[in-house]
Amino acid sequence: MTTALVYAIYVLVAVLYVYALVDCVRTPATRIRMLPKAGWLIAMVLFPILGAIAWRNLGKRSASAEGPVSVA
Repeated sequence: MTTALVYAIYVLVAVLYVYALVDCVRTPATRIRMLPKAGWLIAMVLFPILGAIAWRNLGKRSASAEGPVSVA
């Protein structure tokens, strides 16, 4: 039981890390705040868990903050 819980936590951390890396790479530079994209990527490589959490909470402006998106 305990081993399964530990593996589940590892999987969740890995998913968060991969999500943050892919999201950072795919996000346009105009939506990134506080650091340039390269700075966020370096932070995520050096500090995987903290970097991914920081990116998720501080690194990207929300889509609603930019205004309405027009589809032509």
